[in-house]
Amino acid sequence: MSHKEHEWSDDTPVRRSAWHLAFSEALEAAYQKDHRRRAVEAFRHSSFFIFLLYALLSSGIYMFMPEKDVFRWFALYGGVGIIIMLAGIFSRVSFLDDWFPVYTGVGSCAAVALSVAVTGVVGDSVSGQLTQVAIMYAVVIIYSVVGLTFRQASCAGWTGGAFGVLLALSLNGEVNWDLLHRTYTGSSLLGMFIAYFSERRDRDLFIQTRLLHKAREEAETYAVQLDLLSRKDALTGLANRRHFAEVMQQEWRRAARSEALVAVLMVDIDHFKHLNDKMGHVKGDDCLRKVAEIIEEHARRPGDLAVRYGGEEFLLLYPGADRESAVAHAERLLAAFRKARIPQAPGLLRDVVSISVGVAVAMPGKGMVEPEELICAADDALYEAKNAGRDGWRYAAGIGDFPAEKTFSTAQEDKV
Repeated sequence: MSHKEHEWSDDTPVRRSAWHLAFSEALEAAYQKDHRRRAVEAFRHSSFFIFLLYALLSSGIYMFMPEKDVFRWFALYGGVGIIIMLAGIFSRVSFLDDWFPVYTGVGSCAAVALSVAVTGVVGDSVSGQLTQVAIMYAVVIIYSVVGLTFRQASCAGWTGGAFGVLLALSLNGEVNWDLLHRTYTGSSLLGMFIAYFSERRDRDLFIQTRLLHKAREEAETYAVQLDLLSRKDALTGLANRRHFAEVMQQEWRRAARSEALVAVLMVDIDHFKHLNDKMGHVKGDDCLRKVAEIIEEHARRPGDLAVRYGGEEFLLLYPGADRESAVAHAERLLAAFRKARIPQAPGLLRDVVSISVGVAVAMPGKGMVEPEELICAADDALYEAKNAGRDGWRYAAGIGDFPAEKTFSTAQEDKV
């Protein structure tokens, strides 16, 4: 017989055929756990109605029961009621949930045995015929309502029937086989049919639910990855302008509420066009990635953000940093590039890549009303640094309440 194989994951295959649906060990354990949980919840609600129907059927049998047989009938048939009550009570005890197949399986086996054994007490009277109906009721309930799997229900039903026949023979010495086959055997075969196709359908629904859950998780993962990619620069891995704009708005509002400062460093690679033209775009991209790595090392605190702003321009956001801290960041960044000694293309006075930095600090609500003004101020300071000889920083004076004092890095002052 050919099998069509589907997979939930690499280690949990599902084998399907016209008559068989088998899970791997891992998936079977997951199914059994899920089935047990659902079966317990269902039985908690159905056990009362099972007992109620059983009591109504018992009252009908009792009305036609000969007085001489009432005691033995009640001793056996009353045991079934006790079993139903105990199973209902156990289903409401949460720490017994893992034992649900055990106590319901044993209880079902005992209930069938007692129901069949009653035939050794009653004869072919009206009460006897009603007793046979009760056997059919018990068997169908076990296969279709209790919540056992096909194998568990089959084991409980047939084992209980065998014990019931032995008990009936010990009570009366004979069994009406013709009537027993029409009731117990027939209802057992019907119950097996119902239980088999019910479990097959349940297994199909389980695997479909798992596949849908996996598909939803993958879709959510892809959505997160897509959102992450939309916020990152593909070449350098730094945040892009879209992500920066969102973060900047958040930090600006937070700073406005707490009357805190916001610092921005605008960074540009000196003579990058010369390097790109002389050495090609591949080398230019390599340079951008190396620059991005160094810049990212200077945005390690919570809230700091390193951004590729566009082309060879980068930006660093430092929430809560004052002028002194922002200038210190610029000095450390310049020192890191001088130490890195990234090769520059031939034809310039410098043989290594350098950067220029524009520094701007402001407090939202004081001298500025929009974060874009802070960016523009940092950009203006950057071009002042480039016009002053590059490889240095300049502070954006005249914004907020922060007058300009020192404007160039130590390296630039030495040149002057």
